[in-house]
Amino acid sequence: MTQQRASPLNPKRWTALTWLAVLLWGWSAFSGNDAPSESYSVDPVTGALSESTRYQSLSELPLPVGWPLYYVKPSDLTAAAVPMPVGGPMPPPPPSTVYPLAIVANGLLVAVAMASLVYFLQQTMYRFSLLSLLGVTVTLPLYFGLGRFVAIIAGYDAWQWYSIAVYFSPVPAALAVRFSLVPRLDGGRFRSMWKHGQRSFEDYVNADDAIAAASSLEMRGDWNASIALYQHAAERWPEHGKYAQRCIDHITNKQSMAQS
Repeated sequence: MTQQRASPLNPKRWTALTWLAVLLWGWSAFSGNDAPSESYSVDPVTGALSESTRYQSLSELPLPVGWPLYYVKPSDLTAAAVPMPVGGPMPPPPPSTVYPLAIVANGLLVAVAMASLVYFLQQTMYRFSLLSLLGVTVTLPLYFGLGRFVAIIAGYDAWQWYSIAVYFSPVPAALAVRFSLVPRLDGGRFRSMWKHGQRSFEDYVNADDAIAAASSLEMRGDWNASIALYQHAAERWPEHGKYAQRCIDHITNKQSMAQS
């Protein structure tokens, strides 16, 4: 039971950022694999919709369906053109080809991507960062806007590869976390450059300024620096010591959860 609760894939330990990411990834996979049950045509003169055409099986679908792999492919896309007699009736389209293994492969690929996403978020400090949550909401429209731009410039196939690259990007990120590549890249020169630009304790002239800066560091995910600044504020302004200690305890609990 202890190992189950400590697992980063346990939904009981997911933060709001993790749930939001899971919903976004799940919705994207569902929308890409949801086969339509009916279709309409538009009258070019009046613009009115025709009666709906209902599909009884996947083989009746006239368009390819599936993501990242097509599990329905219309046969007339690859079939050789058949000469038609002038004035003759249009023959019914040939049945589409259905690939059941592609459905299973799509499910496995999506499961791997979502598990990697959850693992990456739950094993890093980003799951507690409000800035990360805000960043997801801001970059979402950018993803669709850039995808539309790619489709206009390079075509639909390029947009497909673009969406696949973005969707499965958590896989290498999770591998980097699993094999401790992220902590190595997070330290050294880049961390020293970041800390070099931070204000020193003596630069804060009042408790409100120091506490606000400590809260900002917490939201950025720099927990150790936030705790150090809260401790300095408690020592320099004892009247704020109880509040600073509550904030320190809150950060310490988050650190314990992240390491469990």
